[in-house]
Amino acid sequence: MTETQANIELILATTTDGIVVVDQRGIVLYANQSAEHIFERCNLPGSDLAIPVSHTATHQDINLIRRSGIGWAELRSSPITWEGQAAFVIAVRDITERKNAEIGLCLAAAVFENTREGVMVTDTEKRILRVNPAFTEITGYPEADVLGETPKILHSGCHSREFYEIMWANITSVGYWQGEVWNRRKNGEIYPALESIAIVKNAAGVVNNYVAIFSDISKLKKTQDDLHFLAHHDPLTRLPNRLSLLSNLQHSMQRAQRDDKYLALLMIDMDRFKDVNDSYGHLTGDELLQQVASRLTAQLREIDMVCRLGGDEFTVLLEDITDVEDVAHVANELIESLSEPFLLANNIEVRIGASVGISIFPGHGSTPELMLQQADSALYKAKNEGRGRFVYFSESLTLAARERIDLEVKLRHAIHHGELRVFFQPQVDISSGRIVGAEALVRWQSPTEGLISPARFIYIAETCGLIGEIDEWVLRETCLQGQRWITSGLPPLTLAVNLSPYQFLQGDISETIAKILRDTGFPASCLELELTESALMRRENEAILILNRLKVLGVRLAIDDFGTGYSSLAYLKLFPLDVLKIDKRFIDDIPLHRDDMEIVTAIIAMAHALRLKVLAEGVENKNQLAYLSTQGCDLYQGYLTSRPVPAKEFEQLLRQL
Repeated sequence: MTETQANIELILATTTDGIVVVDQRGIVLYANQSAEHIFERCNLPGSDLAIPVSHTATHQDINLIRRSGIGWAELRSSPITWEGQAAFVIAVRDITERKNAEIGLCLAAAVFENTREGVMVTDTEKRILRVNPAFTEITGYPEADVLGETPKILHSGCHSREFYEIMWANITSVGYWQGEVWNRRKNGEIYPALESIAIVKNAAGVVNNYVAIFSDISKLKKTQDDLHFLAHHDPLTRLPNRLSLLSNLQHSMQRAQRDDKYLALLMIDMDRFKDVNDSYGHLTGDELLQQVASRLTAQLREIDMVCRLGGDEFTVLLEDITDVEDVAHVANELIESLSEPFLLANNIEVRIGASVGISIFPGHGSTPELMLQQADSALYKAKNEGRGRFVYFSESLTLAARERIDLEVKLRHAIHHGELRVFFQPQVDISSGRIVGAEALVRWQSPTEGLISPARFIYIAETCGLIGEIDEWVLRETCLQGQRWITSGLPPLTLAVNLSPYQFLQGDISETIAKILRDTGFPASCLELELTESALMRRENEAILILNRLKVLGVRLAIDDFGTGYSSLAYLKLFPLDVLKIDKRFIDDIPLHRDDMEIVTAIIAMAHALRLKVLAEGVENKNQLAYLSTQGCDLYQGYLTSRPVPAKEFEQLLRQL
């Protein structure tokens, strides 16, 4: 071996590049140690590395499939003559680290450019060196506007100097900071951002840069705020809700106790709101509730709290009260304000009213829940006394409320366990003295309390939604009993049944009555339906349509308690009525009270002019009957003949007279 050959061998042995010679089939003829290291294989001569070769000099990068994993190699090949045969010499350089670095840089650049978070890179002097497109999208600043500037360009003024000092102290001590910060966009808009700031060090551990990554969390914040608002407010009126009221009431009670002041809780219920809702629809009802909320808010002080509990119930929390009598003035003002007409969409004008229950602290409830309960009890009493008024809470009201709740539970049981009864009070023809009919009246025969008066349970049935079920049961039971009497051979009787305003205006009452008449076989001409003035006047146009449908069935129609409501002759003549019933209050003082006698005379004359029969209620003595007879009254009912009695007793009475 010549010196030159020896030197070449030394060079091939010591170079870090792999040198491989392959024949035209790709079989290795020679490989140095570096090649074996790169390919991670020993004794390469004689093996096939599947290296692509060309008859011309080439330069390419290929993948290396090795035991340690996939790598990269840079190949340079040229054709040569090796030991008298055509061959190729290939220089192989391991570029795995460089390739991986390039790939990493490409990925980092792609992430930098395409991430939805804003990225900002600064030098150690906090001068901005680079920003990504998301930075521009979020802040509104193009890269050219911020290069060389400091992040102070984004400061909103919402944070103190101490805030930033603590932030940078944390970055310096632990290498990063993360938190929420309020920044300012180029257009001046302030927005919340979730931001992370980290230190970037070189290989020697020296700080080279700072990198801030942030995202706009405006939508997230708004969603959180909306959820918090909905949790504490009514979505329709935007007023605080029950949860918010109870929380504020607790703090208000503590302040009142500390400052030796009073506070008041007013429970407000809209009178006749259901009529508006049923007549014009829920959208109109919602608009009315919004106007009620606005009117209440406008009527009160800023320190007072108006809440909507649900439905048409509102509460008002009055604080800083020195005299409990002042609450009455506020309640009166609210009632008067809510009694004024409301102008709704499509020029609909409605009038409602309000009833108010008042609970005072200290003096009444000692907890927010008890204050609310007591105000509700007082409200119930206000509505029961005639609506459009306020009532203060008292302990007796609490006992009454508990009794009412207990009675409601028992009433539901009574309906489904056959405890209700129909009693009949005779209706007498004045000229002949014969019983020609009867009014059917519901009674409750309790196994524990005996006979319970309707005065105790009818209003409860109306307020808890049981009245419709009771009304239909009474109507069907009356028709069944009437048909039994006809079958037994008794003379035809007119049986009068009261229709509650709820039953009259809910659903198709004519279809209900037609079905009951079909099911029982009771003649329509023997059934008389009694309606109060308030039910007819509540929605007079609709009432006329309903009454006409009932007349088509052949039933008789009567107006009950005449003289206690609107008593409007203009409306009365529009209704297809058969009978007018004079209320007992006008009969009681005959013949002692001249005014009542004149009213009765006028009613009888007016009814006869409209071709209506007249029935006087509550006739208890012969003097009353004599006067009614002289005035031409047609019929009467009352204790003079009989109290309301069960069907068997009524039948005996009928056979006796």
